[in-house]
Amino acid sequence: MSPKPVIIVNPHAGHKAGLRVNAFGPTDLRKVLARHGVDADPWTTERPDHATELAAQAVREGHPLVIAAGGDGTVAEVAAGLVGSETKLGVMPLGSIMNLARMLGIPRNLDAAAETIKIGHSVRIDAGRATTAVGERIFLEGAGVGVSAALFTYTNQLDAGHWRSLRPLLRFLVRYRPRRMLVTIDDRPRQVRATMITIANGPLMGAAFELAPDARLDDRRFTVRIFTAYRKGQVATQVWAILRHGTARQPDILTERCRLVEVHGRRRPLMVHADACPLGTTPARFELLPGALAVVVPEHPSGRPALLEVEPTGRTRP
Repeated sequence: MSPKPVIIVNPHAGHKAGLRVNAFGPTDLRKVLARHGVDADPWTTERPDHATELAAQAVREGHPLVIAAGGDGTVAEVAAGLVGSETKLGVMPLGSIMNLARMLGIPRNLDAAAETIKIGHSVRIDAGRATTAVGERIFLEGAGVGVSAALFTYTNQLDAGHWRSLRPLLRFLVRYRPRRMLVTIDDRPRQVRATMITIANGPLMGAAFELAPDARLDDRRFTVRIFTAYRKGQVATQVWAILRHGTARQPDILTERCRLVEVHGRRRPLMVHADACPLGTTPARFELLPGALAVVVPEHPSGRPALLEVEPTGRTRP
């Protein structure tokens, strides 16, 4: 008899700035799954990166399905333990943003998400591996160098309810200047001056920002976006474009597609992140892991996977 599916639960999911923003909690999960005939053993996370350890354990024990119950961070941690295996990832969205669920067309409604898991239609999506001197991290949404990495450090503190981080965040934004970087894209080096470089696996990142509208989770390529800028006005224009989902039309944002990216700061080390988690400083290496993760998703009426596409206007469609 094969092992049952496992559901890895983050009991703290659905909080932003120290406040609860999701009406559903871990206690709802087993009842919802039971209504849809999904029998899963609950495993609860106890510390950062514990979900990765539990997912890897599930792979070793031969569990066919691991359900991540939490926000984007929990899903990313579980996925890191499943990458390269045949064990499938299911998602029960309990977080406030849920970028991966949006990109895969997984419903936010828990009953609908449980029905998706029951049906069991799966696809293989790409993942990325970011490496710096402090270590490596698997990412699903994207990684980056420069101002975005620093911003995630501050916003993570705000998400935890540390409101005193707001003043240094504003000071950082006012003082930040474009940096000189050496970027090597599939062995092609180039020097740029940029506020940030985004290595996107899918279109959405952070607070559901469309930093790479044309990226897809299954296209076997990164979409690299280099936010070039020389003056404060250009930086302000780029920030405004991100906020209004208009980055696709910005002439000073360069786009490349590749499988390997390396970034060096020319004059000083630059901050690095992977899926909003700080990962030290440059030099940094970003490697595509094509088709590395099996994920349970809704099936599109046409028969193809319901991977999200983002139109240039900022609208989303399945």
